[in-house]
Amino acid sequence: MKKIYFTLLGLLILTTQANAQDVWDNFEDIRVANYGFINGVFIPYNENPDQTGANTSQVAAEYSRNAAEEFDVLILNGVMADVTDYATGVKTMSIDVWSPEAGKTVQITLENTAIAENPYPAGRHSEYQATTTVAEQWETLEFELTGTPDGSVAPTILNQLVLLFDPGSNNGDTYYFDNLNGPELANNPCTDVTPDPSILNDFECNQNVNFLFSHSGINFRRIENPDTDVNESSHVAQYVRNDGEEFDVIIGRFDGNLNLSPNSEITLDVWDPNAPTEILVSLQNTDGDVILEMSAETSVSSEWQTLTYDPSDVADATDIGQFVILFDPESETSDEYYFDNFTADVVSSVSDVENLGDFTAFPNPAKDVVNFEFNLIEPASPILTLTDITGKVIHTENLSGQAAGTHLVTLNTSRFANGVYIYSLQMGREVHSGKVVINE
Repeated sequence: MKKIYFTLLGLLILTTQANAQDVWDNFEDIRVANYGFINGVFIPYNENPDQTGANTSQVAAEYSRNAAEEFDVLILNGVMADVTDYATGVKTMSIDVWSPEAGKTVQITLENTAIAENPYPAGRHSEYQATTTVAEQWETLEFELTGTPDGSVAPTILNQLVLLFDPGSNNGDTYYFDNLNGPELANNPCTDVTPDPSILNDFECNQNVNFLFSHSGINFRRIENPDTDVNESSHVAQYVRNDGEEFDVIIGRFDGNLNLSPNSEITLDVWDPNAPTEILVSLQNTDGDVILEMSAETSVSSEWQTLTYDPSDVADATDIGQFVILFDPESETSDEYYFDNFTADVVSSVSDVENLGDFTAFPNPAKDVVNFEFNLIEPASPILTLTDITGKVIHTENLSGQAAGTHLVTLNTSRFANGVYIYSLQMGREVHSGKVVINE
């Protein structure tokens, strides 16, 4: 259901104007905020410890206060549009919180980094508070304005959201939080991006897997790409290996089971400070039973490169629900890596099918209808199939008894959800595939 929520986000913002917000972070498929500074211990990729309550998300951030800091903060950076409606109570911010006690204050301050400096309150436009009402349960907190510390700060120049748990105290309590809904962003980078389910995670607008656990904990996070020479992505994952773990793992779940075709491949972009390094990808069921382990090795240091894995040995598996990534297994190193663009794709070419000439889909992106045009060199009875990226069959046509020559098949796509689909033409054991984007 997560993808439906993502694609309908713009509609929901328009139709619920009184509570209009942008999702800044849900730690799963929407992560648009940057974390500039953190006082306490913050683990962003952490399995939700209480999925039976009000928040059923698989992932929720864990945050333990730094008891040495009376005002222990997390700072999120994002250029906001006009926040006047929040300061006047027309709109509200919200966050899901699991608190160890009822009666704990959670505070948000909206400010401008260029002028937010000591002494307080310079640069602080407005402050908002909410209070937990239950202990060790999820609840959604909505924030109310408590003050406008610096009245000289315009509501249109804010670029920093400061989040505080139990401000004015010196305890080391642990909280979980999720679904941070803040003021609308002036430039949400994902607003006009068509989701591509073949990109399992690019740490930007296509985040179609959930990371549940890492031995590295606080040292696995989404950051701005520090090396854009080869990989031009704005954001990537930073991962510092835990030298106390011989098999230091990152565990994630696919959105549904990953069903692969015989010509699928999996890729991962990696920046390795000390090549060569083995990087293992394990495909598993949701119980953690290994279905296939695949290994690749970096060959260049301090430079992005794409590693390719061949999962064809388990193309008929239907229960691939989990994956594990291991950097430098069976070692005790503490190197800092970056990785990005984790994909599961289908690779084929016209030459793979001996009696098939050109095979195309148009228009692409498609709206209302898509046309499949193919040229048969010899008579054949091909099967045309449309699947989503997880392998779920959306449409099948048995085109029996086709003569040699050019053929056109028109498919009504109005009943399909927006996204990227794989189309294929199969003749016996020969398959040719491609991608089509449906964008109604």
